[in-house]
Amino acid sequence: MQLHRGHRNFKWLRGAPMLILAMIAFLLVSTVAAPQSASAHASLVEAIPESGAQLESSPAQVKVTFNEPLDSGLFYIKVYDHSGAEVTRSKAQMNKEQTGLELSLPKLAEGVYLISYHVISADGHPVGGSYPITVGNPPQEDLLDVPSAHTGHNHNAGPLTTKGLLQYASRGLWFLMLLSLTGWVAWLRLVKVRDDQEHKAMAAWSLNLQRAHIVALLLLIFTHIEDLLGGGGVNEVWQLLSSTNIGISWALLLLLSFFGFVLVGRFLWLDVLWAFVLLAVKSFSGHAASFSPLWATISLDFIHLVAAACWVGGLVLLYAKWRINKTGIGMYMKTFSRFALISILILTVSGTLSVLLFLPNLSYLGYTSWGKLLLVKVGAVVIVALVGFVIRLFLRKKKVNQSIAWVKLDLTLMVIILGLVGLITYMAPIPANGPLQWHQMGERVHVSVDIAPKVPGNNTFVAKVWLPEKSGKPKQVLLILHNKDDQDISPISVPLTLYTDNKEEESYGFAKFSYKAEGAYLPFRGKWELEMRVMDAEDNETVYTKEFIVY
Repeated sequence: MQLHRGHRNFKWLRGAPMLILAMIAFLLVSTVAAPQSASAHASLVEAIPESGAQLESSPAQVKVTFNEPLDSGLFYIKVYDHSGAEVTRSKAQMNKEQTGLELSLPKLAEGVYLISYHVISADGHPVGGSYPITVGNPPQEDLLDVPSAHTGHNHNAGPLTTKGLLQYASRGLWFLMLLSLTGWVAWLRLVKVRDDQEHKAMAAWSLNLQRAHIVALLLLIFTHIEDLLGGGGVNEVWQLLSSTNIGISWALLLLLSFFGFVLVGRFLWLDVLWAFVLLAVKSFSGHAASFSPLWATISLDFIHLVAAACWVGGLVLLYAKWRINKTGIGMYMKTFSRFALISILILTVSGTLSVLLFLPNLSYLGYTSWGKLLLVKVGAVVIVALVGFVIRLFLRKKKVNQSIAWVKLDLTLMVIILGLVGLITYMAPIPANGPLQWHQMGERVHVSVDIAPKVPGNNTFVAKVWLPEKSGKPKQVLLILHNKDDQDISPISVPLTLYTDNKEEESYGFAKFSYKAEGAYLPFRGKWELEMRVMDAEDNETVYTKEFIVY
């Protein structure tokens, strides 16, 4: 049945109120539920030279390493001198693990330099930053004068801006349109169209959903493309669209969307294939692309999307049929109710399995905005299941009209859930680690401990102890790490070595003693407790503890 042909002049605005309400509802959800800061998915764990480094001579290269795989299609490291000129035209190279970049440098003269990097994480999120280093002893007036385009593109974290809200909203709106359209196309082949009037109305809805999907997709691209390009400019747009996973995904989605105006409505198998391919292209980008095993994460994401499309598209079709003809929808409601129940079950199972693949353990759900919003989403899905149960009760009693109010509630919950999805998809399931900087003051002993970069594996430990001047040197200083997730792991003692610390700090009227250690004394992710034990010359022992998490 060719649902599109010959009906493009139909008064298609009949279905527009639903789309407008959905957009308004999502914007409200975004404003209320959006986190107060944005977080990227790959985070910097090591930079050589490090930020603020004061080097005696020119470094041979710059290296930046991240905590997860990167997209190999678009990346750079640039080094600027104090006048804003690039010191080399050489291109950065990605390491074989695809977790870091290296840039060879010519011999640098004395001066202050700015290192700027930009990468795209495997799940399609931009990460960039800039930091200064100093070579030799340049004159004080030798300050950086770098163009602003190269200094502010740090996407790691920060307060949520209007631009960020627009990005969240565009993602949620696109998810709504994608699932509505693909689910609609499949459902439309499963229902009977009673007369020519309904046939025309359904054709108009199909056309409008395709138009809305194109607009939402273009809005998504428009609000995200600048961040993905970093400081590269429009000359790298082709590289983005042809070489990166997210860019290729956008290009394919646009092509499929435009082809849909010609293909959809001709043959049943072609409609279903077109809808499945759209969802498959989406499943190859996002969180699923940055976790392993890829075959499992991407397959689960595809299954999750298909089940979501079945529920969302079927619900939109139910609303459309009710607007067109408020009588005679009981048979379709019964069919949809059965499929919706199956969809919710599949969504629950596939979502649970995905979370288990993403997170080291379920306790991480309480550590992050991603996890907390996911729990809110789960709560909304539970309410959807309860609403579906109520609708089924009405249908069994053949009270179709009385169930419409509950269908509208189901539609509202659908928009809220997709709004949450728009937020969740741009948050990291596992948050970025940051250095631990802890200071504890006491009556007789002050201590501080810095752990950097505070990641599983090698770290630098700096411990400082302040004692009254007359107490002399501490008799013993111990730094002990306790794994809180596994009590069978014995405490790990960090071997501290006294070193000369020339850093000027508040002495509190006490004498300072500084210790350092390097090594893999934090071997695992999870909750840890840091224990500092200080014994003075008179054998008085002071113990301080601090809990922290290694993500």
